[in-house]
Amino acid sequence: MTYTRDIDVESGLRRLGSPQYLSDSYTRRPKQIEDHPMGYPRFSALIASHDSFYICRRFSSLRARLLLRKQDNLSILEERLENIDRNECNPLRLGSYRRDNNEERQSVLSEIDKALSDYDDLIERSHRILALEDARQRNVSNLQNWVNGNGCVARAETAYLSRPEELASVASTDETIISWLETLIEDGLSRMRWHIGRRGLQDLSRDPNVYIPIKSSISRLTRVLMIPLIIALLLVPVIVCNYLTLMVARVCTIVVATTVFVGVLSISTRAKAAELVVAGATYTTVLTVFISTTGMP
Repeated sequence: MTYTRDIDVESGLRRLGSPQYLSDSYTRRPKQIEDHPMGYPRFSALIASHDSFYICRRFSSLRARLLLRKQDNLSILEERLENIDRNECNPLRLGSYRRDNNEERQSVLSEIDKALSDYDDLIERSHRILALEDARQRNVSNLQNWVNGNGCVARAETAYLSRPEELASVASTDETIISWLETLIEDGLSRMRWHIGRRGLQDLSRDPNVYIPIKSSISRLTRVLMIPLIIALLLVPVIVCNYLTLMVARVCTIVVATTVFVGVLSISTRAKAAELVVAGATYTTVLTVFISTTGMP
């Protein structure tokens, strides 16, 4: 037996398009950490709330041990193959794979193929893991404080946080100055929270001891703060040179400005040496052209 019912499509569409429904959908707050059950669901929600919490162990010692084991296994297979070739009674087999019917050699070559595949795979995986950035102590301490304060995950299963020398950050940042500014903004908002209350500051936790701001808002504030810094770095030397009358003073200003510019790039970014040279040369060229076109007052 089949049951049917009438559906008022028109009234449903009116409800979906109503101002109240649209307002609720746009003002709906994100799901908070405390909305998840205690234990790993809540701990996983905390880690997922911010990229800096994606911290894991490298297991460098275990990787090295496996690498040494596979390497030695390949060495043994290599010796076996050399002995088989050395004791070959029919030298013509060594000059043609098609005529080589030595089953023992074929078996060893197959083992070498599999062993090399595992060896190469471990090397590639270890290379990717070892290339990860070290976890910042600030982020490790934040996770440890949360775990100690909530006590919803077994201590033995969070003991990895007490091995900082092995911890790596899965989410890496290419622009260190952006990360530095984000840290300053987060600290500033955290202090403001105690003065103006949590109202008006959207975050991902209801815990009074935890403040995790929404990442998109932090990123926007960081980009806004970057604008005056970049403008000051680029235009202050130009303004200074415009007020100087002596050519020697202008040249000294260019030298100082270029030194500061390259220094800021080297500290705040991961630019390579060649990229720093190109950026410094371009910056110096722009300032030099400005001096030559404006002339002496």
